[in-house]
This record gives sequence, structure tokens and C-alpha cells, in this order.
Amino acid sequence: MRATRLSALLMLSVLAGCAQPHPIVVAAPPPPLPPATTQRTLVETPQPATLPEPPLPALKPGTELSLAESEALTDKASPKAPVETQPTASQRAMRRMAGQASSPSGMDAPPLTADQLVGLGKSDAARLFGQPAESKEHSLYQVWIYRSAVCDVALFFYPEVGGRAFRTLTYQIDDRNHSDASHHACLISLAKLPAG
Repeated sequence: MRATRLSALLMLSVLAGCAQPHPIVVAAPPPPLPPATTQRTLVETPQPATLPEPPLPALKPGTELSLAESEALTDKASPKAPVETQPTASQRAMRRMAGQASSPSGMDAPPLTADQLVGLGKSDAARLFGQPAESKEHSLYQVWIYRSAVCDVALFFYPEVGGRAFRTLTYQIDDRNHSDASHHACLISLAKLPAG
């Protein structure tokens, strides 16, 4: 009987638990999101700043160019302008010396001057005078020495800036004829005669 009582008590407590009102929990859906905006708000951008044109430098008195001269300079500076090839100093010297060597007396050609030696490349000097009688190499320059019965000439070759080619920057002439200030006879005596 005791078991019946216990089971009846248990039953009553279960029924009593069911009889009490329990709060009902209902999950509410989340609130709707605001509609997504894909369009941005336009912001007015200011106009770019205008910088004043810098003033042109004043020309030195007496250096004003005419309109035709300035247009010619502009055309030359244009990247589409035809490239004018000017002969280099060594090419001009080669032409003068070739003209003098071909004329037997050297009177038809303009006189050869020592200043034409500046700017010669090694190949130019070898064409004009042949191989040097003596050559010396230093850390910064090279010297080619030519000898004749009239004089001795030393050509000092220095490397071009940013390049590997050597050009004469200076020369030294030991002329036995002290009355020839232009050293014309000396240079003619050293010049190679053309083959033929």
C-alpha cells in the first residue's frame, strides 16, 4: 500500500505541475533591415587650381631673335624635325688633312693647324699619321708619340665622358723649325701619304 500511495502522490505532483500556467516563449523574427542603398551621395568636387604661367626670363640686350629665327630654332628642337648631321671636329680635320696630303705642295688646301688635332679619335689619328713611333699608357690617359725629321708630336688621349672611346684633349709639339708658329710643315711631314 505504501507503493500505491507513493505512486498516487507522484501522480498528483505531476498533475499539479501541469495545472500551473507556464509562460509560452515564442521567438519573434528579427526586425527587417533597412533597404540597402547602392547609390552613393554625390559630392561636388572643386575645379582644379589654376597656376599662373611663370614669367619668361628677360633676354640680354642684343640677343633678341626675329620671328623667323625663333621659328627655325623651334623647328630644330622639335622631335619630328629632320636630324642634321654636323661633321665632328675629327671628321673636319680628316678632310682637311686628306686634301693637303693629296696635293703635292699642300697649297690648294687650307693650312693645317695644330688645333685640328684636338678631338681626334685613335682611329682618326692612325689614319692621318699611321701607327705611333711610341705609345704610353697611364691610369687616366694614353699618349701617342709621332716623330719625323722636322718635329715630334705627342697626342694625349683621354676617355670620353660616359663612354669608352678615347679622344685627344691636348697635344705637345716639339718643332725643330722655330719660325713656323702654325707647325704646318711639321704636321705635313707626319701625315701619311695616300696609297696609290
